[in-house]
Amino acid sequence: MSQRRALTLSLLAFLVLVTAIKVNVLAPFDEAAEAWVQQQVTPVHTALMLLVTQLASTAVMVVLTALVAAVLVLRRSNYWLGRLGLSVPGCILLNEVLKYLFHRSRPALAHPLVKLETYSFPSGHAVSATVFYGFLAILSCSSVPSKVRRVVIRRAAWLNIVAMVTNRHRLA
Repeated sequence: MSQRRALTLSLLAFLVLVTAIKVNVLAPFDEAAEAWVQQQVTPVHTALMLLVTQLASTAVMVVLTALVAAVLVLRRSNYWLGRLGLSVPGCILLNEVLKYLFHRSRPALAHPLVKLETYSFPSGHAVSATVFYGFLAILSCSSVPSKVRRVVIRRAAWLNIVAMVTNRHRLA
């Protein structure tokens, strides 16, 4: 698939999601997801979810981005440094702008583990995890000659991102 086609499909999917949020057709999904998640709750699962969510917190994202930036500076890799500088901080800023554009309140959960006062869409954790860990996967794949290792890197990044995105339902 070409990059242009992938971008077009991604923007179209985002537009469909935004429309669904604006007309509030996702409320039944929120309720079903909440009910299912509540059935899965165990102390170990909760502890794991709290750990996973920290890997996409703003503080961790800032530290990890700074560490990757420092490595790229030491390697004199201005190409990747520029992309890192645009993607991660840019996504955090764009996420805040989008939250205020959409004004989607957080679903009312019976037993939330974390109480947040910000809007729920788009999820800062989901966006920052996707952009940062996706960037790391792209950066890693660019210097790994083995096709098998590149596939492993992509799958690991994908699993990490999915874990962070799905755990948001459990926590808040």
